[in-house]
Amino acid sequence: MTATSPAATEPFGDARRYGSMLVAMGVLGVIAGVLAVAYPDITLLALALIAGINLMILGIASLVGAFGAERDSTVRALAAVMGLLGIVAGIAVIRRPGETLLAVLIVVGIWFVVHGVVDLVRAATTTEGRGILLLAAIADMIFGILILALPKLSLATLAVLIGLGFLVRGVVSVVQGIGLRRAASASAAAAPPPAVAA
Repeated sequence: MTATSPAATEPFGDARRYGSMLVAMGVLGVIAGVLAVAYPDITLLALALIAGINLMILGIASLVGAFGAERDSTVRALAAVMGLLGIVAGIAVIRRPGETLLAVLIVVGIWFVVHGVVDLVRAATTTEGRGILLLAAIADMIFGILILALPKLSLATLAVLIGLGFLVRGVVSVVQGIGLRRAASASAAAAPPPAVAA
């Protein structure tokens, strides 16, 4: 009688699950971005809720990444910090959605800039998916700097900038998730047969 060791396939299953989660959260980010861009005349309350919920979703994705897919300790620490910041920023925006436009500007702008810097560091420490990380980092920093540098933006312009930022971030998450799932499937197929016991 033979038995297959579950430990052999566990890492690939974990990577596939994390990839699926990235795709799902990326799709939610794309939806949030499309809503903000398609309806730029939304109220401050609606914009704050869209931004806050999306920041929390992205924060959770970063936290899961810190304890899941990433192997480098520096990258894991940065992902964990980014995840916590995203969750805190999202809660701050959601709890006070009626605050001034400036408050939403500051929270979202800082988050974009910090996330861009973190992705730049991640791109420098890995060769896998470096191009997509660099693209995400540059886009995040551009949107963050624009939002922070132009505090007198109208609500409609702010909604479009935030929407475009979330749209790019969502597409990047979907691409990363699909890539991770494919890599996990390819690794699982190329892995030696699991150990068997009589």
